[in-house]
Amino acid sequence: MRRSTGQHGTQRGRTGWALAAMLCAAWLPGCTETEPEVQPEPSGIQKATAPEPGIEIDYIAHASFLMRAPDGTELLIDPYANRVWLGYDWPQGIEPDAILITHPHYDHDAGRYREMPFPWSDDVPVMDAPETHIFGDFTVTGVRGKHADPYGKEFGQLNTMMVIETAGLRIAHLGDNGPLTAEMIAGLGRVDVLMMPGDAVYHILSAETTMDIIAALQPRVVIPMHYRLGDLELTDDAPSDLGDIDPWLEGRSVVERLGSNTITLTAGTLPAEQTFLVFEHAPDVTKPSGS
Repeated sequence: MRRSTGQHGTQRGRTGWALAAMLCAAWLPGCTETEPEVQPEPSGIQKATAPEPGIEIDYIAHASFLMRAPDGTELLIDPYANRVWLGYDWPQGIEPDAILITHPHYDHDAGRYREMPFPWSDDVPVMDAPETHIFGDFTVTGVRGKHADPYGKEFGQLNTMMVIETAGLRIAHLGDNGPLTAEMIAGLGRVDVLMMPGDAVYHILSAETTMDIIAALQPRVVIPMHYRLGDLELTDDAPSDLGDIDPWLEGRSVVERLGSNTITLTAGTLPAEQTFLVFEHAPDVTKPSGS
């Protein structure tokens, strides 16, 4: 027989308590009976809380990142060419669903502008202009910018900043953009995570411009990129005019070194205080064999 659990079951329980109280008073002087606490009935089935969706970010090297949406879609941004200016090779086995290229420099477009062999098939879409495209869970908006002076004049200093949005997060990758105009700031909109050039000789952005950009966009997380990776270079002066990251980080408010090349960021767990997040490069990026 099924046990009654509704209003009638509660009433029966109270009747039983009243009878017990009467017997207690009649047979045992000084006996008192306390009404038992009635437990509230469950209002419904309690469901387990699902993990908050986020963006998985893998740092490859230089200015290149692989980003993974909650549905598994993978975006690769700014792949570099093998051993052109940079002394190391592109790792094998990266097969993204789409590729984002901020500008046609060999350390950002895998050498495509130089007509080097592009290491992906024609089936992989490439976004390299100020447009909006949807790739799976990702919405990507290109914002027209300008390459930092004095570089990139051979292609009109074209630079498209990329805003990558999913799971309530907005990540902006600046490429090699210079100072931001009011129009560029408006185009970028809210920025939760900012990927920006940063190195000790301020190869792309001066110290003043760096602070101006951070003050204008107010990101919760700043990810520096486009700095010298000393353990991958063959000589101390290579690549030319590119500085290390450690001196650039001095004086920053909060610096967190991951100790790995990957992290998953979610909208609900971004730090309350602006944090500079420093990755290791991908472990399969190595010096050329024999070095």
